[in-house]
Amino acid sequence: MIPLTRLQKEIIKEFYEIKPTKIVFNKKQRNILWKKATAKKDTLNFDMLKKECPALEHQIRKSYENNQNIQSAVFSECVYAQTLANMLQLNLFVNCLEDNNFIPANVKDLLKSYNLVPRYAYSTTDKKKMLIQAGGHSGIDSALITVMDLNIYTIEFKEQGAKTSEPDLPKYKEDGELVVTKDFLNKYPQFELMLNEKKGLNFFEVMGNNVNNFTEESINVAVTNNYTKKYADVICTEDINGYLVMLPANQISLWAEIKGEIRPAGRNHYKVWTPKTLNRFLEDIEAVINEKVITIKKDKMSIRKQRGGNRSISGYKINPLFFVFSKDCKDSNGYISFNIDKIRQLQPTIAGKIFFKNLKYNEVKDYYN
Repeated sequence: MIPLTRLQKEIIKEFYEIKPTKIVFNKKQRNILWKKATAKKDTLNFDMLKKECPALEHQIRKSYENNQNIQSAVFSECVYAQTLANMLQLNLFVNCLEDNNFIPANVKDLLKSYNLVPRYAYSTTDKKKMLIQAGGHSGIDSALITVMDLNIYTIEFKEQGAKTSEPDLPKYKEDGELVVTKDFLNKYPQFELMLNEKKGLNFFEVMGNNVNNFTEESINVAVTNNYTKKYADVICTEDINGYLVMLPANQISLWAEIKGEIRPAGRNHYKVWTPKTLNRFLEDIEAVINEKVITIKKDKMSIRKQRGGNRSISGYKINPLFFVFSKDCKDSNGYISFNIDKIRQLQPTIAGKIFFKNLKYNEVKDYYN
């Protein structure tokens, strides 16, 4: 068993000495709020949201102002942070995106060293203790700061089913085979065992299906070492009864079902980097190519829908790896036409996944007591 650090012991001891607390909005309530928020109709009670969870209220308002869909994971991060702040009696809320001067300079420097950019702060009125909800591409979700001695306890908020991280894999070549580079392994060493198990994987052969058959050992390394690299001391999630639970980040496999996954078509898309293979796929669906203009029967393509609440058509798929945005297409008489340079190619990703299906607050508390 991996031993706990001093910081892990301290924050877990403090957490479980406090009365168990239910999440501000449970999963069912968050789903209702998310549907209302993504529908962008005047059905949300913003006054209630601002009172119960001001960070969430601000995130929804910001998504409206930027005309973007808010993701469900944002809801859980905000409500978990608010619940933890309530437990620790951090009653002063500050929006750091609007008030950049609230956090002391030495604390900002400390956060920067952890790749954290402050978004919201929950604090005592004397600023001696703060929970800072933060963001950053390579940073963890939040940090509990004891300002007097600059102790920092780093916290990752995760839903009951979530990915620990999902980086893009290196771009493959025209043969479609998995490429692993030294640079990738330097950035994401936790995935080395999983990748070693999939040498020779061909993305053109598995497109449309995610790859999930990894050994328990390789997945455990990917999940556990992910949080070591991101400097997370503990994970906060919710149990089956809606109570906030805190777990050591390096002992997640004790409490969660863990899985590994390679997605041939990840979330990020780029200009086509395998043009020869693309031409072969276009021939397979009887595309007509006139210089750079591609024309394809509409029934030869499948639709691509927007993520989030607005599920309108955002594009058309040539196959699971290649697509074109609908705004770049002309739809006429059952045919779709577009410039070949507008085609986008989806990059593969790799991830560790955790599922807290049967987690119970009392069992975790008893174990660490």
